[in-house]
Amino acid sequence: MLEHHSILNAANWMSKQRPIREGLYVEGPPPRLLGSRCRETGDVFYPTQKMNPLTHRADTMEPVELPGTGRLLTFTVVRRAVSGFECPYALGVVELDAGPKLTAQLADWQNGPLRIGMEVELVIGSIRFDPDGTVVMGPKFRVLEGPRS
Repeated sequence: MLEHHSILNAANWMSKQRPIREGLYVEGPPPRLLGSRCRETGDVFYPTQKMNPLTHRADTMEPVELPGTGRLLTFTVVRRAVSGFECPYALGVVELDAGPKLTAQLADWQNGPLRIGMEVELVIGSIRFDPDGTVVMGPKFRVLEGPRS
């Protein structure tokens, strides 16, 4: 009976998911990031902003869906992490084609060497696990091997 109970707990553990934060992304297809564009300056920001952080003016921002394509500016591999993170994992600073820069985990990074300047695309994947086993989902970037289609 204990073995059956463990199998059920494992199934429940794997099925519980939640976003790392509401309002960061749309799952797709294709997945997109939720950001803001200033109507006055045209500047684009991620994540969504209520006020332009450069001009400090309110009521100038409009929501925008950002395509999840860009390039890898720099990266590191984390080999020891706090509880809840699978190790090793890679973190990268990505410059989106739309302009904003963000730090995110890299997906499928072990398939080949990482290089600065590589093209990346947005995927939604597991970021970490809550203590109750809930999978915390969020934006990650996968390195593209060939030219974008």
